[in-house]
Amino acid sequence: MLRRAGRFLEDRTGLRALLRSALDEEIGGGARWAYVFGSALGVLFVVQAVTGALLMLTYTPSVADAWSSVFYIQHRVTAGWFVRGLHSYGAQAMLLVAGLHLVQVVLYGAYKKPREVTWWLGLALSGLLVALVVTGHRLPWDQKGYWALLVELNVVAATPGVGDTLHDLAAGGSAIGRQTLTRLHALHVAILPAAVILLLLGHRALVRKHGRTAPEGAEPARSSPLYPAQVARDLLFVLLVLGAVAAVTAATHGVGLDGPAEPDRDYPARPEWFLRPLYELRKMTPGPWEVVSTIVVPGAVAAFLFALPLLDRGPSRRVRHRLVWITPVLLVLAGAGALGGISAARDRADEQLEEALSEQRRRTERAIDLARAGVPPEGPVAMLRDDPWTHGRDVYRQMCTSCHVLYGEGDREAPDHTGYGSRRWLMLLMHNPDDPHFFGETDLEEEMGSQDELGEEKLRGIVEFLFALGHEPQDPPYDEALAARGERDFERECMSCHTYGDDGDWLGNGGPHLSGYGSRTWIYRQIRDPGGPRSYGERNDMPAFHGQLTEHDLTMVTAYLRQQRFEEPDFTVEPPEDE
Repeated sequence: MLRRAGRFLEDRTGLRALLRSALDEEIGGGARWAYVFGSALGVLFVVQAVTGALLMLTYTPSVADAWSSVFYIQHRVTAGWFVRGLHSYGAQAMLLVAGLHLVQVVLYGAYKKPREVTWWLGLALSGLLVALVVTGHRLPWDQKGYWALLVELNVVAATPGVGDTLHDLAAGGSAIGRQTLTRLHALHVAILPAAVILLLLGHRALVRKHGRTAPEGAEPARSSPLYPAQVARDLLFVLLVLGAVAAVTAATHGVGLDGPAEPDRDYPARPEWFLRPLYELRKMTPGPWEVVSTIVVPGAVAAFLFALPLLDRGPSRRVRHRLVWITPVLLVLAGAGALGGISAARDRADEQLEEALSEQRRRTERAIDLARAGVPPEGPVAMLRDDPWTHGRDVYRQMCTSCHVLYGEGDREAPDHTGYGSRRWLMLLMHNPDDPHFFGETDLEEEMGSQDELGEEKLRGIVEFLFALGHEPQDPPYDEALAARGERDFERECMSCHTYGDDGDWLGNGGPHLSGYGSRTWIYRQIRDPGGPRSYGERNDMPAFHGQLTEHDLTMVTAYLRQQRFEEPDFTVEPPEDE
C-alpha cells in the first residue's frame, strides 16, 4: 500500500528525482565544517517563518493592542513565551551565523571571480536579516522598542538632503504612531521575508552553478557528494544551534517584555547588541559630526565590502597573499567588538542609567501585574494612567518631592510621607511632631508639642481612632474597642485645638479639621486646597494644587498617598528637646 502510494506520488510529482538532484552536488575538496553556515541559515529562517506564523495568530498590529497581544502571548498562551523566545533568539542566532559565514567567505576568498554576484547577494541578505531583527523588536510597542525606534528615525531624519523624506516614509508621517506600526508589521511579515526568500534562492542557485570554494591547500580534484558527509555535518551543526537557542530560551523564560510604550515618558534607549558599535560611535561624534558615525562610516564599510571582489583581483586565494584585503575586514570586526564592549562597560558604570532602568523595571512589573487583571479597551497606557501606583506616583514625584520625602526620595522641608497615615507614622508624630521628619522644618514647629505625657496606652487609643477615621470597606479591620476608647481620649485631650465633627478648637488655635482624617476625601482636600477652612487655614504654607493638576491627577496622587497607611515608615524620630 505504502509502496503503491509512493510510486503514485513519484509518478505525478517527481519528488524523489527532485530530492536526488538537490543532493547530487559535488563538493570540490570534500565535505568540510566550514560549509555548514549556509544550511544553518536556511534552517533558521524556516524556524523563524514557523514561529512567526504562530505569533501572528495572536499578535495585533495596532498601537492600542500590540503590547496587550504580546503580553497575552507571553503570559496566557500555552508555551507562548517559548515560541516568542525561539523567534527572538533564533533571529539573533541568524545574525551570528551570517557573521561567521561572512568571515569564512573572506578568509577563503570565495568572493573572487566568478562568484562576485554570490558575494553581493550574501551582503544584501545580511542587511535584510538585520532589518528583520530590528523591525521585529519594535512590534511589541513597548518602551524599549518605541524609544529605540524614535532614535533610529531621528538618525534617518539627519540624512543630508533626503532625511525628512525618508523619515516620513518610514514613520508614515511626521510623528510615530499607528501608521508607523502598520508599516513595520508589513515590512517584518511580508516585504522583508519575501525579499530574503528571493535572495536565498538566487544565492543557492549561484552556489550550485559555481560550486563551493575550497580552502587553501585543498585538492580541487578530490571531491565528494553533498550526501551523506556534508549533509551529516550540516545537520549536526543545525541541531547544535537550535539546541543552544532552545536552551537560552528555557533558561531566560523567553525574551522579556518591557512596559507599554509611553511617548510622554522618557526612556534610556539602547540599541540591540549588534548595533551597539554604531551607538557608541555616534556618541563620539556629537552635533554636526553625527553624520560621520551614522552615514559616512557605515557607508564606507558597506562600500568596501561591496567592492572587495573588484579590488582583490589577484589569482591567489591564499590568506597570506591577500592580507591587504583581509586585514581591513578583521579590523572592522575587532573595532566593532571593542566599541560594543566600551558601550556596555560605560552603561554598567552609569549610576543614573541604572537608576532609570530600575525605575522602568518597577514600572514594567506593575504593568504586568495590572494586565493580569485585564487591559481596558483604551489600551495599556490608559491602564497605567488609571493606576495610583503608577500615575499617582508620577504626579507625586513631579509635584511633591520638592518638599516631601517618600521612599527616600525628595527634599525634607515638610512631613515625611513614607508610611503616611499608618499607625506607626501617627505614633511617631505624637511622640515628637517637631522632628524634621514632621513639622520641624515648617512654620508649624512647636505649635503642637509632644504628647508623651498622655502615656502609651492613651496614645495607642488615639492613634487607633485617627487611623480608623480613614477606614474604607475594603481595608483590613481595625480594633474597634481600642478606637472607641481613643475617641473619648481624643475628645478630652485634642479637641481644644482640633475640630472633629461640628465641634472643637475651643481655644481658637485653628488646628487642622480631623473629620475623616486619612480618608481619600481628607487627603484630596489637603492637596487641592491646603489653606482652606477645613485644612490648615492661615497656618498653611503649602501651595494649592487645584490650579496645577487636573482632577484625574488629583485623584490618582490622593489614592497613591493614601496607600501609605498600609506601609511602615523607614525612619525614627529624636526625643523632644525638653527630654
